[in-house]
Amino acid sequence: MIKPKKIQASAIYYALFLSVIFALILGGFILLSGFNQNFASQMDVEEILIDNSHSGMAYAQVYFNELENNKPSTIRLYDKGIDSVSILKKNWGAFTILQSTAIHRNRAQSKIAMFGSAISPNQTNLYLTENGRPISLCGDARIEGKCYLPKAGLKRAYINGQNYTGGKLIYGTTQPAKRQLPTLQTGFIDELVQTNGDINQWDENQDSIIVSFSDNGIHFLSDHYINIQNMVIKGQVIIEAKDSVFIGRNAIIENAVIKSKVIYIEAGFIGTAQLFASEHIILEEDVTFKYPSVLCLIEEDFPTDKSSGINIGTGGQVLGTVLLFSKSPNFRKPLQLTVESEAEIDGLAYCAGKTQLKGVINGSLFSEKLFLKTGSSAYENHLLNGKILDQLPAEFVTANLLAETEMLQQIAWLE
Repeated sequence: MIKPKKIQASAIYYALFLSVIFALILGGFILLSGFNQNFASQMDVEEILIDNSHSGMAYAQVYFNELENNKPSTIRLYDKGIDSVSILKKNWGAFTILQSTAIHRNRAQSKIAMFGSAISPNQTNLYLTENGRPISLCGDARIEGKCYLPKAGLKRAYINGQNYTGGKLIYGTTQPAKRQLPTLQTGFIDELVQTNGDINQWDENQDSIIVSFSDNGIHFLSDHYINIQNMVIKGQVIIEAKDSVFIGRNAIIENAVIKSKVIYIEAGFIGTAQLFASEHIILEEDVTFKYPSVLCLIEEDFPTDKSSGINIGTGGQVLGTVLLFSKSPNFRKPLQLTVESEAEIDGLAYCAGKTQLKGVINGSLFSEKLFLKTGSSAYENHLLNGKILDQLPAEFVTANLLAETEMLQQIAWLE
């Protein structure tokens, strides 16, 4: 009779230990597999939310006229499916803000962007109203693109010892202009002066104001004068002073709205902003307003002492939109836009008055007339060394001043 072998107790412990180890490893694989599946599922949902938020934004770009300002609208992307998008439209100065929030079950994803009007391939580069007088070109003046001019046309002239040096009077096409400028889009001026955001009194001791466009905006008010020096101001911020605003060269401003009677910008300032004044906007030398900025002068009252206007100092640059408009025009004291030598506007300039162009406008200029002031005299409809160029990139976007647009064009994503 064969006796069975005895198994040592230690071997049983080893077997149990290995069984536990194998069980833990297998359990780990199962958990890892489940985690990977859950992670993949979460990533799929994230991709769905991102795609849906972009779809909602595309929808809002096309149907923006049907959306009410500051009132969320919910749309179903796929009939009776579980995917929906909430769209919010609001004005931000001269531009439109769209927020698209995609919702999938209990999760959400938002996208916010700023929109305006794209430069038309058939854009007007120069529009000067009919006043019965020709446009006199002197020095190194140059006009490009599609132009609407008085019937008297263009001619060469001699001022300050400078003859016109161009080979042709115009490097483009001409058509007869009307006696009035093309009218602004209906309601555009009224929408500019709308205010929004929580109201706060201005505190000059602040050093940083940053407000996301996904939150409620902040509107700061002052009954007198505001001095913006060594401050950071970014996002959905409105700063308004009843008297005037001074912006120092060391201020950091991005996408904010500044309102006052007079706005004065110190030499060397660089930033992005929308400025709204009722009397004067003055840029000292070498001031740069980056894309997409707006300089807007809306004259409220009938001027009695001097003309209101915008002055862009030597070496300055504005990338965006410049607008001068009067609710109570005085033909004796018309609005004045002055672009000094070596200064440049890239985009759209609309002046319901007269324009002195010593620098460059690359894009479009709409003005009732030109003027030139020298040390010895003043001239009407003269262009000395000024240039109107047709060299903007196709993707350039400005404020939608003139015509109804069928679709908004995106300028930038916002935070």
